[in-house]
Amino acid sequence: MFCVLLVLLTVPLQGAAVPSAETYKQNGQGLEKEFEAFLKAYQRGDDKGMDEGFAVFRLPKAKEWFGNYFSAEDAEKLSSVYDREVSDAESSLIEDMNRADPGSRYHVRCESRGESAAGKPNSGEYGIRPLKAIVVEQFRLEFRSGSHDQKFTFIANFVYVDGAYRFVGGGGVPFWAKPGVGR
Repeated sequence: MFCVLLVLLTVPLQGAAVPSAETYKQNGQGLEKEFEAFLKAYQRGDDKGMDEGFAVFRLPKAKEWFGNYFSAEDAEKLSSVYDREVSDAESSLIEDMNRADPGSRYHVRCESRGESAAGKPNSGEYGIRPLKAIVVEQFRLEFRSGSHDQKFTFIANFVYVDGAYRFVGGGGVPFWAKPGVGR
């Protein structure tokens, strides 16, 4: 009897809870914290680490998420181009950092600009309109190098999903509100 109990205690539980991904505050400081792993990997020149660090900005289950807010046809279009949008954003950020101060330690400051109107149904003239409201938060991101005080800024749009900000487009609107998306 004691042996059976001992064996049962040493066998790993099936379906045991896996620690969840880190949760970030829904504010500028939370978004700044999300960038830390990516920025540290950049300083080390670690391509794989940069990809892993930037992955936090991808929508988990993007196809399902788009399906919750857009028609089935539009959700299919958007989910098919979403990965490219995020990959292009990562590449563009790396290019900007390389131009400003290659290999430097960067710090980011994230300043909220409020909600984007492009998350509302029947908003805007272009792009694909959601069927129901999406809270799209817009931030002004300032990246400053630690060694030469070089900096650059840009505007980016995020949705807060599962405890983290997820990138949905650069500039004044999310990618689905831009002309020609998914066409």
